[in-house]
Amino acid sequence: MATDILMPNLGFDTQTGRLVEWLKEPGSAVQKGEAIAVVESDKANVELEAIVSGVLLEYLAAPDQEIAIGSVIARIGSADEYRSTGSRTPAAARVEATAAPQATTSPAAGRASRVSPLAQRVASDLQVDIEQIAGSGARGRVTRSDVQQAFQQGHQIPVVTPTRDPLGDARGIRALPAVRRAARERGIDLSSVLLAGYANPITLATLDGYISATAASAAPVETLAASPADPPADDGATVVPLSRTRQIIGRRLGESMREAPHFYVTGEFVFDEAVARLKTLPGKIRINDLILYLTAQTLARIPALNATFHDGTLQQYQPVHLAVAVARDDGLITPVLHHAERYSLVGMAEASQALIERARANRLSLDDLQGGTFTVSNLGMIRQVDHFTAVINPPQVGILAVGALKPRPVALDGGLFVRQTAHMTLSGDHRVVDGMDLAQFMAVFEEELDRFAPVTH
Repeated sequence: MATDILMPNLGFDTQTGRLVEWLKEPGSAVQKGEAIAVVESDKANVELEAIVSGVLLEYLAAPDQEIAIGSVIARIGSADEYRSTGSRTPAAARVEATAAPQATTSPAAGRASRVSPLAQRVASDLQVDIEQIAGSGARGRVTRSDVQQAFQQGHQIPVVTPTRDPLGDARGIRALPAVRRAARERGIDLSSVLLAGYANPITLATLDGYISATAASAAPVETLAASPADPPADDGATVVPLSRTRQIIGRRLGESMREAPHFYVTGEFVFDEAVARLKTLPGKIRINDLILYLTAQTLARIPALNATFHDGTLQQYQPVHLAVAVARDDGLITPVLHHAERYSLVGMAEASQALIERARANRLSLDDLQGGTFTVSNLGMIRQVDHFTAVINPPQVGILAVGALKPRPVALDGGLFVRQTAHMTLSGDHRVVDGMDLAQFMAVFEEELDRFAPVTH
């Protein structure tokens, strides 16, 4: 019995993912856990692993396709199944054919063979009767644009009871609750988004694009002209297209600032004794590794901040799944150290450095990007950054921003001394945590720091 390989859930509030490339050809033997494809998540390319051992029977999606989460993209079975299916067709041809029924002697089957796989899916999403559409493609092939045009002309199937779809409504419009809520707040009928030619399911990015396009088309002509403050067109400016990663970062963090009332608590911590002790330990343990270790130990004691909040539901966790902000050329990503509270300091150093290296090499696994319960963002490698505030990474409820560790004057026992200190700013979501929760985090963090290396004056 063949096993379906699905497009995985690639992160919080995602509805689609992009297939980057296949790493195995149909007919190839694969082992459970072996990478068979690379898919693009919101923030990184990740390897998709086989969930069973066997033979890759066929592709059901081609590279560069945007694919709905949960869609079948490949099948794995036995060598006998591969031989019996006759899967010796070139891969590109198989990809195009698999989403449509095979041609038979029936007129309906013959019609289906002239429908592109994407058109089939769009027709199903929009509840359009594909039998009534005249194809504009080669040999009368029905394309996605044909289906969208038919939808605009009112060719919906009136009596269809689709399978229960958690994203769908009675009109066949597919969108997450967050998207529907955003549309209601802006007074937008989601059917008008589909009629404008946007794809189903509707995402927040789709909604933003529709709003921008509508605003631009409705704007008076004079407002579209360059304002006197705009630089001249020949001023040497270069148009820099935003990457998918950068667009998603902007959208999500914008939502975080709009929806989560942020508030901040800043503390200064002395690290002289800790730095001295690190030098006595085996291996290369950096100050960032120590901060991650202390944060994990602190969160194990302050569960209010080791939490997520989404759609009105607050969840607090016992295991600490610590997300680490890593800067790359295409934007910031936050891979996750799962069960970080279990690591020793040496283990934390090894695990975090390996995770950061995989992130910068774009070789993260899907598991590396999922399930974070709290984030640490460290800009301490830039000495000019004394402190900063960070935007909460939804659906988490807190993030710790770490500034540079450097000598500063500190008052101790009535005297003024120079000590190596770092400022840390904790951001909290005021919908679910209070100032006391953040203050307790700072107090417990200092206790853990002092436990690691007791302060001596």
